[in-house]
Amino acid sequence: MLLASPFLQASPAPFPGAGEAAAFSAAMVWGVATVWFTFAFRKGKASDAVLVKNLGGAIVLGLLAFVLGPERGGGSADPGSIGWLILSGMIGLGLGDWLYFVALGHIGVGRTLILGQTLPVLTAFLAWFTHGEWLNGMEWLGVAGIVAGGWIAESRRERRGHADGIGVAAALGAVLAFAVGNTMMAEGVRNTEPIPGASWRLVGGTLGILLVRTFAGELRPALRSVSSAPTWKLFLLPSALGTWLGMALLTGGFKWAKQGVAAALAATTPLISIPLAVLILKERPGWRGWLGAVLVVVGAAVLALAADGGSAAVS
Repeated sequence: MLLASPFLQASPAPFPGAGEAAAFSAAMVWGVATVWFTFAFRKGKASDAVLVKNLGGAIVLGLLAFVLGPERGGGSADPGSIGWLILSGMIGLGLGDWLYFVALGHIGVGRTLILGQTLPVLTAFLAWFTHGEWLNGMEWLGVAGIVAGGWIAESRRERRGHADGIGVAAALGAVLAFAVGNTMMAEGVRNTEPIPGASWRLVGGTLGILLVRTFAGELRPALRSVSSAPTWKLFLLPSALGTWLGMALLTGGFKWAKQGVAAALAATTPLISIPLAVLILKERPGWRGWLGAVLVVVGAAVLALAADGGSAAVS
C-alpha cells in the first residue's frame, strides 16, 4: 500500500523531547476518545469498533503518508521494517485487544486497568533485553509515578469478590501482547516515519482482529458490520481522534524516545480521562482518583525533565 511512494531513510527527532511529547499527546487524545467511545458503546459493539478503527486508520494514514511524501514525514515504509510493523499490529492491536476485551468481560474495567498499569515496566524490561535500552534513575522515578498514579486512580473501581482466573489471565496476557507489540513497533520504526509506520501497524491490527473473529466463527458478521454505514457513523470520529491520530503520535513516541519512557507517558490517560469523566460522564473519582491524577502529573513532569536533560532522547 505504501511502497508506491519513493523510499527515504527516516529522519531524526525534529526537536529534543519530540518522542516524549508525542507519547504524552497520544495519551491525551486517547483519553478524550475513550469518553467518546463510551457513548458509542451504548449503541454499538466494542469488537466492531476495533475493526473500524484499525481498518479505517490503515487506509487513512496510508493515504496521508502518500500525499505528504518523504520530505514531510510521510512516504514509504522501509521494506525490511514492514514485517515488524505488521507483526506488532497483529500481536498488540489484534491479540492484545481481544484479550483486553475478554478481561473486561470477566473482571471489569477497574481491575483490568489496574493490571494494565504494569505495561510500562514490562515494556522497559523487554526494551532492555532486546535493544539494550536501560532507564536512568530519574526516568525510573517518572515511570513509577505514572504507574502508581494510574493504579491508584483506577483502584476506586475495583469490584470486590472472588478473583476470576480467566479474566486475570486474559488481562496479564493482554499486557504481555501489548509489550511485545510495542517492542516490535520500536524495531519497525527505526527506518520508517511515524505515519507510514502507524499505517502498516494498523494493517497488522486489522489482520489480527479478522483472525480472531475467524477463529470465533464470526467472520461473516464482522464483514457485514464493517461494511455497514451506521457502524462507521457511530465509531468514525472517536476512531479518527483516538486511533488514527493517536497511533501516529504513539509511533512517533516509540521512534524518538526510549521504549519504557514512551510506554509510561502513553499510560498517562487518567490525567485527562478523570476530569472528562467528572465533567461529561458525571463520575465521582473520589480521593483515589485525584491522588492518582496528581501522581501521573508528577511522573510525566519528571520524565519531561529527564528529556530536557537529554538522557531520554533516542537519535
